[in-house]
Order: sequence, then structure tokens, then C-alpha cells
Amino acid sequence: MSDDTKNPDMIVFESSRFGPLEVTADSVIEFPSGLIGFPSAKRFIMVEHKAPFSWIQSLEEPTLAFVVVDGFEFGRSLELKPPHNDPVVEFNTEDEYAILLIVTVRPDPKQTTVNLKAPLFINIKNKRGTQAIYDDPRYSVRYPLWKEEEESK
Repeated sequence: MSDDTKNPDMIVFESSRFGPLEVTADSVIEFPSGLIGFPSAKRFIMVEHKAPFSWIQSLEEPTLAFVVVDGFEFGRSLELKPPHNDPVVEFNTEDEYAILLIVTVRPDPKQTTVNLKAPLFINIKNKRGTQAIYDDPRYSVRYPLWKEEEESK
């Protein structure tokens, strides 16, 4: 496609995992502070996968992508709350938000875990996100995705 016919509302980039991707500019999620361990990765897009999994793919780093699950679907009783009144992400108490939990996939699916200690919160209104850190013993960085009783059903 020649440059004069490209849609300026589309972003085209190369991903090492998914190959070339083309997304709308308004689908980009900005993490102004980056993610833990990746401060320069500030812009991501969601890539749908097999339920319950999705990916967040960095636009700055073609090799950086994380498997995630919807935090609301995973654990409604966990009481994970976004950092309200955050001046950078602009989380207000009335804002709608999404929670993404980063998954560590293991060779044995029964050992797959999610990081509850550092969930990602995304403000739906402005598509800005942040990674919160909880100093709470209920939240582990290796929380089992599937409990034994769920597997036996």
C-alpha cells in the first residue's frame, strides 16, 4: 500500500509473535509509567486469543507481549480497586475500568498462575492504564489460575 492511501487513523507495526499488525489508533492503551520492569513500554494493544486469554502487545518493543485474563471474570471477590484520583491515569471513582491479570503459562496447564499482586488497571474512558502493586498477603504473584475444585467439576 502506498503512503498516500494509508489511513492516518490506523497504526501498522511488526510484532515478533503475531507478525505485522494493523490496529486503529483509538485502540491503543497507554501506560504512562510503563509496566514493572519495562518502563519504556508505554503503548499496548489487546490481541484476542482463545478464551479466557488475550495478549497485550507492546507497540514500542516487538518482542514484548503478555498473556492476560480479565480480572473481573477471574476473581470478583478479590476486591481489586484502581488507584482512584491518580493524576496521570485520571482514575476517578465514577470511571469504568478494566482489570487485566498477567498470566504465567506453564507446560502443565494446571500450574498456570496469575499475578494478583500487580494487576493492570485501564481507564475505559481515556484508554490509560497503570500497574498497581498490592502489599496484601491475599494477593500472590503466582496465584493458581485454576483451583482443584474447579478442575474436578
